[in-house]
Amino acid sequence: MNPEKWERIARLLKEGPISNGEASRRLGVRKRAVAEVRADLGIPPYFVRRGAQWTRDDFEEMSVELRGGHRRWRGRHSTQGVPMAGKDVTAYRLSFRLHHGREPVGKVTGRCRLNRCVAGGHLVDAVLRAVPTVDLAALTELPAEATVQGLDMVAIRRCLRGPQPWPALSRDEARFALRFTDPDMTAVEVASRLGVSARTVERYRKKTAEAP
Repeated sequence: MNPEKWERIARLLKEGPISNGEASRRLGVRKRAVAEVRADLGIPPYFVRRGAQWTRDDFEEMSVELRGGHRRWRGRHSTQGVPMAGKDVTAYRLSFRLHHGREPVGKVTGRCRLNRCVAGGHLVDAVLRAVPTVDLAALTELPAEATVQGLDMVAIRRCLRGPQPWPALSRDEARFALRFTDPDMTAVEVASRLGVSARTVERYRKKTAEAP
């Protein structure tokens, strides 16, 4: 391998975590050449984290902050150029979950002008596209026919804010509603409104409080 190629590969590997395949794609060299330089430098093999194994620190290490609050993904991209955080998980969904503290509903898309920006605050899911700012007030203002990805937002709104009788929620609707319950409301009352157990509410609140 000529010194110039070795230096190009080494420079990219030193910039941060990147797979041999991604480095090969970016530089137009063979994976074997990338592996050789990695071994020369003593850089450990790239490890793809999955799902909940990702932390906010991991995400920030794998992305670069740009002017305007944007972020650029440094990890693997699909053949279509989509930033990937795992075999079947896009960096968009990962970033959304870490930023909002919940799994996105439906497709995650960007709301800023930078193509392929992965900043969590610049991403929206089906819920945020339907309601720009999802909080209790926004849920109260939903139109009567509002449904998102099969979730009855009207029923959710009534359970969160309305008087009895409260409509029965599906399992997915109750899980979604948990994210917007009043923290001052007792676990027993929340459980009664959503049709879940008080233990489920307490477990969810504890998990949320411990999240990074």
